[in-house]
Amino acid sequence: MTVRNRTTRGHVSSEHIVQFFDSDESRARNVAAFLAEGFAAGERLLVVARPANVTAIFKQLEVLGVPVAAAVESGMLLAKDAEETLRRLTYQGMPDAALFDARVGEEARALASQGRIRAYGEMVDILARRGEVDAAIKLEGLWNDLAERVSLFLMCGYSAAHFVSTSTHRALLDICRAHSGVHRDARDPLGDWLLNAAHNSAASSSSLRH
Repeated sequence: MTVRNRTTRGHVSSEHIVQFFDSDESRARNVAAFLAEGFAAGERLLVVARPANVTAIFKQLEVLGVPVAAAVESGMLLAKDAEETLRRLTYQGMPDAALFDARVGEEARALASQGRIRAYGEMVDILARRGEVDAAIKLEGLWNDLAERVSLFLMCGYSAAHFVSTSTHRALLDICRAHSGVHRDARDPLGDWLLNAAHNSAASSSSLRH
């Protein structure tokens, strides 16, 4: 599966970014800012997150002037429970393409019929927390496949704490490669440090092989 900096096929133009957060507060702040930009541009919003994070993100959206209740009522904003959605699209311990299409793809296509989608997802963060990085990367790939069929700007969010161990740095890099861009917040020093450490470790290993 090829990951492009920007997927463009016919009228479809999609982007898929990732960000590593030090705290739930940083997650809510950054995700809300990302979604608010989309709302201002008239994009449909899709949030697949744990209920506590949905509540925190919605509060930040209100601070940014987004009328959350009205957006939900009008269909401009759709929120899904990440734990429940992940359970429903998993088969034999791995995300399943057909189930993903039924649980996420169909709703995304319905939203996309009205305009570009701006989405945030953290099902992959749940998998990373469990140590199931291969499953997380498989799910990232399913999002990439969807982004070739519908116009989508997707942010995936991970807790930086999942990647503190040096044994997880390769997985962190694999996750980065599954995205078109990696976003950082200077107020997330752990996430920034881990990204630098993982890339430096990879560069060092590469130089030793040559």
